[in-house]
Amino acid sequence: MKKDWLQKIVISAGFAVLALMGTGAATTQQVQAKTSNVSDSKQQLVDIVLRPKSQKSLHKFVYNSVDPTSSSYRKFVTSSTFSKQFGQSSKQVHALQSYLKKHHLKTTTYKGNLVMAVQGSTKNIEKAFKVNLVNLVNVNNGEVKYQKANRNPKLPKKLSKSVYTVFGLSNYSLFASSKNQFQPSSLHTKLTNSSIASTTKKYSPTRFVRRYNLQSLYDNGATGRSKTIGIISFANFHPNDVYRYWDDEGINVKSNRLSVYRTNHYKGSWDGYDETTIDVEQAGAIAPGSNIRTYIAKPNITGMVNSIAAAVGQNVADTLSLSWGQSEAQVAYEMKQGITPKKYNQIMNLLFEQAAAQGMSVFTATGDNGAYDGITTGLTSGLSVDTPSNSPYVTSVGGTTLPKTYTVNKKKVSIKQERAWGADFLYPNYKHQRFFGNLDMLQSFFAGGGGGFSKYNSVPSYQKGVSGVGTYAATDLWKFKYGRPVLLKKPVNKTGKASGRNLPDVSANADPNTGYSMFITPKNNRNSKGQWLITGGTSVVAPQMAAASVLMSDFNTNGRLGFWNPQIYRFAKRSTSPFNPLDSRTNNTNLYYTGQPGKIYNQATGLGTIDFTALNKAFNN
Repeated sequence: MKKDWLQKIVISAGFAVLALMGTGAATTQQVQAKTSNVSDSKQQLVDIVLRPKSQKSLHKFVYNSVDPTSSSYRKFVTSSTFSKQFGQSSKQVHALQSYLKKHHLKTTTYKGNLVMAVQGSTKNIEKAFKVNLVNLVNVNNGEVKYQKANRNPKLPKKLSKSVYTVFGLSNYSLFASSKNQFQPSSLHTKLTNSSIASTTKKYSPTRFVRRYNLQSLYDNGATGRSKTIGIISFANFHPNDVYRYWDDEGINVKSNRLSVYRTNHYKGSWDGYDETTIDVEQAGAIAPGSNIRTYIAKPNITGMVNSIAAAVGQNVADTLSLSWGQSEAQVAYEMKQGITPKKYNQIMNLLFEQAAAQGMSVFTATGDNGAYDGITTGLTSGLSVDTPSNSPYVTSVGGTTLPKTYTVNKKKVSIKQERAWGADFLYPNYKHQRFFGNLDMLQSFFAGGGGGFSKYNSVPSYQKGVSGVGTYAATDLWKFKYGRPVLLKKPVNKTGKASGRNLPDVSANADPNTGYSMFITPKNNRNSKGQWLITGGTSVVAPQMAAASVLMSDFNTNGRLGFWNPQIYRFAKRSTSPFNPLDSRTNNTNLYYTGQPGKIYNQATGLGTIDFTALNKAFNN
């Protein structure tokens, strides 16, 4: 059956295969399992998410903080003030802490009073939360598949009224190889030694600077001075790689600009270390005067939530960049299996609202599978978008590709103007390409910037009334048979309407064929000569945007620009819009959605690309 499927959709391009790094292949194989009790002494980490005092008041404040007609305009709060105004009351927090202490459990409440991390032995966790933790064990080989609770956790009634949800009792990870629940979105191709000098110069971060008109900010003294960019990640990195990169690029930086926060004292993994390296290199290159603080956590839901809660609670970072995520389809599957809390989407929104209230600008990558986010996991057979990029409280960053000439099926094909990133124009080459398996094939066929409609979040107020939001134009290239993609013989053009938060918000060059240089050494040998790569993915653009944001905030007396989205959608409606909408209906697709001619917005590239000189003027007038 797999062979037939491979023959039907034919194979990839006439140049180097650009494979996604750091992901695991999903396993759907059913195995017979038995249960066994989890060891009483095993250390557990559980999260209690606390209710805010008033969700309505918080929502109102967040929007007023970026509304120039409001008396609260850019009067951002500290995390301590947030705790008092919006977080759960200190009285209830102390009551919870006292209860858990009686059960010999240690607690950490992140500033903001929204998340409490609880650590202790299985025995004490079970008593405190009235559950029994069991392992599901493969009867064939005795391998522990995952841990779960036998019932929903419970707390005393007086305490439970202040609790939104409890999670972390299940530690299931559906990835068989890397065991990572989250996927980094970065793609690379290696350079040969003879090409390094010329190619790294061509693909340096100055490409971003020139393309999107950032030079005027530097000319006027912006460096991101005294600002901090926060990087949320799940893997270690070699600081020497990063300093080597900046030095070779001729970027003058201070020697102590890097810091690392290990969430829940996590020692770190090297799976996906290329992703962390990319994020730090790119952010630091665009804003050379900034500090970079990396938050590294275990790659699961608890790690994600706690890293964001820590970063927001510390309130050190002026901007946050997040390049890891899951498709909404994957999250839906995990919720159904009881792996991910049903309120996960609301939890993430709550933390991003805290960030917005404090004036932090958050940028997330939309993923690199086009309109079919997460297709490589095997858990989706259709359109899907990425989370947390689906949150209405983050700036969702999509991808484009730049002008370039390719040889496609022995003919020259020229991309003459910047367009949505999608691999569709390379499809004629695919019958000549050999692949190493299904995953390799999918990553090449379904390479493109994420975008579409969220099934978990409604249309936010800032998107309402913007032409193109809620409508779409598309070119259908695929059909799904028995859950598997089959390339259509003839594309089908479509138009329609859809509901839900539209993403991305903005886009920039993310195609690895027109991407950026990076330098990296092997994870186990920091003394190696290392190698130069050309890298791409929306994960490259998210830290670039975070860095550009701190450059613009250099000109702002408040020091922070705050929640971008209500502001940029307002700017986009002006005759002096700082955005270049990529609205062409043809040769402009993220493998499904296209431009919408004459409209401000489309789901392939959002508001489009940015003229940062004009955007800086809009933000700081």
